[in-house]
Amino acid sequence: MRSIVRRLLSLSLFTLLITFSCFVLLRLLPGDPVLTLLNIDELSATPEQIEAARRELGYDQPLLVQYVRWLQDILTLRLGNSLQTGRPVIEMLQESYLVTAELALGGILIALLIALPLGIGSALTTRRSVVRLAHLVSMSGAAVPGFWIGLLLVDLFAVRLGWLPVMGREGMTSLVLPALSLGFPLASVYIPLIRLNLRRELNQPYIELARMRGISERTILWRYALRGGLPPVLSVFGLTLGSLAGGVVVLEVLFAYPGVGKLMVDAILQRDYPLIQGYILLTTGVILVLHQGIRSLNRALRPDWKRGTDR
Repeated sequence: MRSIVRRLLSLSLFTLLITFSCFVLLRLLPGDPVLTLLNIDELSATPEQIEAARRELGYDQPLLVQYVRWLQDILTLRLGNSLQTGRPVIEMLQESYLVTAELALGGILIALLIALPLGIGSALTTRRSVVRLAHLVSMSGAAVPGFWIGLLLVDLFAVRLGWLPVMGREGMTSLVLPALSLGFPLASVYIPLIRLNLRRELNQPYIELARMRGISERTILWRYALRGGLPPVLSVFGLTLGSLAGGVVVLEVLFAYPGVGKLMVDAILQRDYPLIQGYILLTTGVILVLHQGIRSLNRALRPDWKRGTDR
């Protein structure tokens, strides 16, 4: 019970630190959200007009007072309205997060379809062709940025061959190119991890004991070796959630995919503070929940792990 309370306190402090830092940094950005909202510049607006709009939005208050008011809105499950559209922030983020989740799941699926066969195959065989193919895919994905892969895919499949749409979200075909652009670099990270951890696990004494008892190699692989070798891979996945979110933002802008990343780029350009603050808060919460879920899954796969080893 004490450890749960301590963990909740640490997560709360971490969330407060992240949100306050971003809250302050937003106010340091060049540009005035009031002028952006009024769609005017300082020369065409009177000081009275600007001050009245700033007072209506609450931006005339000290920074700490604005932050405390925002925290009070969070406690009442309100994130305010967008400065540009007037729509509730939570509603806009829910719609965009569903689209982003669609893209992220597609990219993860592509990564698994590439990384699992090559990682497992290169760990089980000594054939140079398989090992070289796994090494080539891993090095290519790590060396080439995701947006550059996206540009190459657009040029080949959309411009030259005309098989897939260039941008937008019009059915499942629009998901193929962004998912490939996201999944290929992810696969390059996990191929060597799967290969290394699986080979190490296959050399463990309990695997040799299982072979001596006559258990088939297929059963050893899927029931024992993978179960023991996947937790380190899952831990790395938890650590790369932030970079995954960053990659999604770039690809959504590149493919004009209407997810939360593109929404945030537009919000930053328009100085839409409530929308940006809501995004930071929800994204921090989602990453923390996913991280805790991965830790729980690791413990389920490896009950023999001590509590402190996967932190």
